[in-house]
Amino acid sequence: MSNKVSDLEIVQRDIEALYLGNLKTVEFDINLPTEGKNGSKITWVSKDDRWINGSGKVHQPEYGKGDRVIPITATFQYGEASLQKVYEVKILEEKNKIQVEKIFPIFIKQEVNKEFYLPATISIQTVSGSVLAHAVTWRDGEKRVFSETGEKKAFGNLTDTLYEVEAVIQIENKLEKTNNKKPQLHAISTKKVRLDGASMLKTAQERRLKFLLTVDDDQMLYNFRKASGLETLNAPAMIGWDSEDSLLKGHTTGHYLSGLALCYSSTGNEQIYKKLSYMIEELNKVQLAFEADDRYHYGFISAYSEEQFDLLEVYTRYPGIWAPYYTLHKIFAGLLDSYHLAGLELALTIADKLGDWVYNRVSALPNAQLKKMWSMYIAGEYGGINESLAELYTYTHKEQHILAAKLFDNDRLFFPMEQKVDALGAMHANQHVPQVVGAFKIFEATGEKKYYEIAKFFWESVVKAHLYSIGGTSQGEMFQQPYEIGAHLTEHTAETCVSYNMLKLTKQLYTYEKDAKYMDYYERTMLNHILSSTDHECLGASTYFMPTSPGGQKGFDEENSCCHGTGLENHFKYNEAIFFEDADSLYVNLFVPSALNDEEKGLQVVQSVPEVFTGDVEIDIETLTRKNLRIRKPYWHQGKVLALVNQKQAHVTDESGYIVLSQKWNKGDKVTIKFTPELRLEFTPDKADIASLAFGPYILAAVSDQKEFLELPVNVKNLSEKFERVAGSNRFIFKDQNLEFAPLAEVNHEHYHLYVKTI
Repeated sequence: MSNKVSDLEIVQRDIEALYLGNLKTVEFDINLPTEGKNGSKITWVSKDDRWINGSGKVHQPEYGKGDRVIPITATFQYGEASLQKVYEVKILEEKNKIQVEKIFPIFIKQEVNKEFYLPATISIQTVSGSVLAHAVTWRDGEKRVFSETGEKKAFGNLTDTLYEVEAVIQIENKLEKTNNKKPQLHAISTKKVRLDGASMLKTAQERRLKFLLTVDDDQMLYNFRKASGLETLNAPAMIGWDSEDSLLKGHTTGHYLSGLALCYSSTGNEQIYKKLSYMIEELNKVQLAFEADDRYHYGFISAYSEEQFDLLEVYTRYPGIWAPYYTLHKIFAGLLDSYHLAGLELALTIADKLGDWVYNRVSALPNAQLKKMWSMYIAGEYGGINESLAELYTYTHKEQHILAAKLFDNDRLFFPMEQKVDALGAMHANQHVPQVVGAFKIFEATGEKKYYEIAKFFWESVVKAHLYSIGGTSQGEMFQQPYEIGAHLTEHTAETCVSYNMLKLTKQLYTYEKDAKYMDYYERTMLNHILSSTDHECLGASTYFMPTSPGGQKGFDEENSCCHGTGLENHFKYNEAIFFEDADSLYVNLFVPSALNDEEKGLQVVQSVPEVFTGDVEIDIETLTRKNLRIRKPYWHQGKVLALVNQKQAHVTDESGYIVLSQKWNKGDKVTIKFTPELRLEFTPDKADIASLAFGPYILAAVSDQKEFLELPVNVKNLSEKFERVAGSNRFIFKDQNLEFAPLAEVNHEHYHLYVKTI
């Protein structure tokens, strides 16, 4: 009998002999040996290199982001034998090392004998100057009620620190919680507006329509049917973030519903309507199948079970779960869009029951638990489900639906906004913008002024201090500190989803504020970010991030990411904000070749804008029963505006950012507006020598694969002599280097520079 040890036995002995120490509370690098005790070779692969890599290098999550459990796989090999073993490493989040310079004053007004909760998060400033939101722990808990009027105080500490916190509470007999704000303008339904004539916008819309017609509806239903026990009809499984092992599956189907509804409203395509009707009919069967299964609560519908919602309630961190209410919101929004835009009553029936499910679930949880859930990084991300619940309330008038919407109030975002403090730095951008869209929708449903004030201050904070030149925001999905733009020009800037949601908020605010600055931002972001985010090959792909680094290149995503999802919708929203109306005026806000046809209201006009942009806008009138035609005076125009009516110079007034023409309008009248677009430089607020080149509404990108900043001897005074327009196009040549600059939307796979260094 031989005593020779086999290769396999050596491998097995080395696996048994290897001890890595305590892997349940890891705060430091781990020694991952490359050779076993008996000589086998060991190689290591981490499931997530962000937290631990194959060499054992550990990166702890930031304080507040939660611990991470990361599997690392060891492959033991000796001779012909090879075995693997998986070790789970729990990496602890960093300790709270914050050094506080200032705690912003906490002043709260409440009514006598009314129970309320102190904020779970407040605003602070660190010694390094960063303004942040930070959790607070109140002595005697967060719940308060006072039986007498006057000034009261509450005390606590910044959570996990010794820093003391004081809140001043003014108790009054009665507080006016609503305001009398009403919409000053009314958006015109996309059913009444069509893109008309050649434009990059129309081309993008037609590409996306063509793509939607190719989508397999049964594939979009695959995960829903499988989760509810229905036959999948031999459909292929979904991919990417909707694959069978994904914890976010179902979100793309929600976006698909919205995309179909928006497409039908904006184009009138009957094939799209049939696809949407089929989707809603089949999702109704899915919901009924869940109802018939006693493992699920009434009204539930999803592409997976209720388990993720259970785990969130015990504070399971990402990636253990992945934003269950975010996914649910996409489904919710798709159902409501199907009802509102396409008139499918069955979609509202499904959404009504789903709204009941949400209320029954979240209303059973205490305030402190809800606040902790919504402040959790990614796991607690809920999209804009508060928006959907508030919108649902406007249709059903069920009190529980608006109560459910308010239960998603997130103190980490909302309270600093109430304080008028920009504490957005280090917040996950697209986790929070939809929450503000939801806050505004709650205001619209209830008139509660705090929600309006939150939304308005948030918009002003982002637009004033957090934007790249294309209108996008966020770096690596995160807001940075105010005015830090030039310091964050990377490959991972300007997430497309964030701009999608910012435009929703912008349109909401504009209807109440009637301020042209909102449409200035809308134009900037729509033409330079959203329009630039789509592939040119009709593959339905979208950019996730829009690189702002030197020599960046767009990466078009077909893998059902979040931005692929909003990309299914974006290009059917171009019709939305072109025209608005009030009792005596038609507003023209976006200069897009388009036709408005609302015969019932006497609004029938055609807007023409040349593809080779000159600043000229023509409006041909079929019927216009409004006295005033108000045309936005864009931020990029300087000097006097020339206005012609029927080729004769017309008298205009300049009112609050609008050129106003007033007269009785007749069929066949033609209005011509001549704006003056010029080349300009837009500098970053923190780097005085870094700028984008722009012409009219377009941000121009230099087509170059150089990885260092292009250094150009340009300034605000010499642009006209340094650049030459390419005939018949919107492109320019920098003559010194024969360097071409193009509108970003025209760039497809080429490397480009959105910012240059001026010398």
